[in-house]
Amino acid sequence: MKLDQLRNLVAVGRAGSVRQASRDLNLSQPAVTRSIKILEAELGCKLLHRLSHSVIPTPSGEALIRRAIVINAELNNAINEIENIEGVTTGDISVSASPTVAINLMPTAILNLKAAHPQITVRIEELVYPHVLPAVRSGEIDVAVCLMPEQLIADDLEIDVLVQDELTPAVRSNHPLVNSLGLQLNDLLEEEWVIFGRRGESRDIYEQTFRLNKMDPPQSTIECTSFTCALSLVEKSDYIVLVPKQIFADREQTWPIVPLDLQTPMQPWTIAAITRADIIMSAASRVFIEELRRAAPPKPN
Repeated sequence: MKLDQLRNLVAVGRAGSVRQASRDLNLSQPAVTRSIKILEAELGCKLLHRLSHSVIPTPSGEALIRRAIVINAELNNAINEIENIEGVTTGDISVSASPTVAINLMPTAILNLKAAHPQITVRIEELVYPHVLPAVRSGEIDVAVCLMPEQLIADDLEIDVLVQDELTPAVRSNHPLVNSLGLQLNDLLEEEWVIFGRRGESRDIYEQTFRLNKMDPPQSTIECTSFTCALSLVEKSDYIVLVPKQIFADREQTWPIVPLDLQTPMQPWTIAAITRADIIMSAASRVFIEELRRAAPPKPN
């Protein structure tokens, strides 16, 4: 069993097809197929179900992919440790960001990182709290930048708080409610809303916001997994969306969407960088977190 065979298996399992995996790996399809067939022959079992236009892992394949992800992460940790000893600031980092964090904080940090260290390669995924935590714990994600509704305490994770924020209702810039004085959350109960995010999770956040203020949430809603689509719907209608205030930093004058001036206290949220506590962090990850801290607004005294 070779590392490149495990790498190819993980890539096929993630992509769902040999064609896409070969593109991701910059290898030929026959080379990827051959390496997995050799691995299956060595183990004496099928690792993939081959369908007409896709492949899915068998139970044995799923088990090996889980282990292979950990093996690859530990190998990267070993490389990181050597780079730290040698004082090298290069390498690859895998980063995740929730959609709202990806709008403001992440681009600034990544652009500054690449300007200072162009040799660092960054892979970005869109994952949200708490669903990203298993990927951080397995080492699949080096740094998760998350919007969290509560203080996370976990011995195996490092939590670096970047921004203390809160949610705000937002609307198109010429919405009838813009510039309304003394606006309260209960004034918005009859309005129509857009909810974005994963099914269940997004509605939990939305409903919690109203229930904390002892209100039943509005029922007239559109649920949307895409944050970009949700913002587009709000821009073109009278719908309202709940978003963190930080996404409007340095942007209120140019965006077609603006926060409402609400008098009702809103639930606090924390934006934090999450990493594993039981490994030596790579130099690339360290400098990226430093750029995140620089990109974050100053914390109030």
